[in-house]
Amino acid sequence: MGESKNLLENEREEIVRLRKQSKTFTEIANIVNRSETACKQAWYKFFKTGMYCDQPKNGRPRKTTPKMYRRIHRLSEKDRFRRANNIAVEINYENDTQISARIVRRRLEDFNLRGRKPQKKPLLSSRNRKRRLAFAKAHKYWTSEDWQKVLFSDESKFNRICSDEIRYVRRRIGESLKTQCVLKTLKHGRGNVMVWACFSRGGPGPICRINGIIDRFQYMDILKNTMLPFARNNMSDDFIFQNDNDPKHTARVVKQFFQEENMTVLPWPSQSPDINPIENLWSIIKKTVQGYKPKNLNELYSTIETAWSYITVDQCKKLIDSMPRRCTEVIRNNGYWTKY
Repeated sequence: MGESKNLLENEREEIVRLRKQSKTFTEIANIVNRSETACKQAWYKFFKTGMYCDQPKNGRPRKTTPKMYRRIHRLSEKDRFRRANNIAVEINYENDTQISARIVRRRLEDFNLRGRKPQKKPLLSSRNRKRRLAFAKAHKYWTSEDWQKVLFSDESKFNRICSDEIRYVRRRIGESLKTQCVLKTLKHGRGNVMVWACFSRGGPGPICRINGIIDRFQYMDILKNTMLPFARNNMSDDFIFQNDNDPKHTARVVKQFFQEENMTVLPWPSQSPDINPIENLWSIIKKTVQGYKPKNLNELYSTIETAWSYITVDQCKKLIDSMPRRCTEVIRNNGYWTKY
């Protein structure tokens, strides 16, 4: 098919000439390399108006000139977070016009630049990116057997009432204070539960509740009494432990514990939750917990614990087997964020 969206005048003239020679529209479409529908429309327009070109269109002309149109596009490309009303103010100042933010949004939609909620990702310094790249390159060709040895771990917070994410409501004009359209909040007593858990390719591991703010001593207690017994009973002797670079994870007493137990710790790049597959398990648990309304924090933890027990071995296998793809994605994005 041709690249131009609209038929050129000489193309329409050729379609009419071929039609007058009793050619079918299918034959004409093959000759001029256009769709059959476009050929029919060109013929019917000529039959009705006797013209090969489009008739002048009715309606008010656009306020934006081609120059302003290009300027709007450049301003948005330069700063994707720039609001339409700010662009409109600059265009009006430069051209002594009165275009609205709505017009700017329409022009940007012509370039497929529509307003969307941005994804939230950790800030990556050049050092973070280098370390992410180094990790990805070092582990890109690890096999399922290699990743089978890794025990992934992490902490996560669960809120008792609602969540920290943005919520939306569908309402009509004048219904902003209607009971069904108001998100109820509490000033005190909302509460949350912090939990620690681990998993491997063989399935989910133990999950435990964290009391108060976790520090290096409470983390050491989890490692000694929860993680290590599970690893010794369910992992190979040469298992590899993974945790991130949180200060309590890299404390001197924690490193000394790893040395005393002769444990191998997987070097982990900072600011890399997208590489850690346990984040996907947290997402599954949080979606499950959102469907319940626990009356207190103990009931919330019970709900989390139950949801964790429903994690299947197949889910764990799929997440661990995605590690080579995650590493490839990091390399392809030059150390920047991935879709995971």
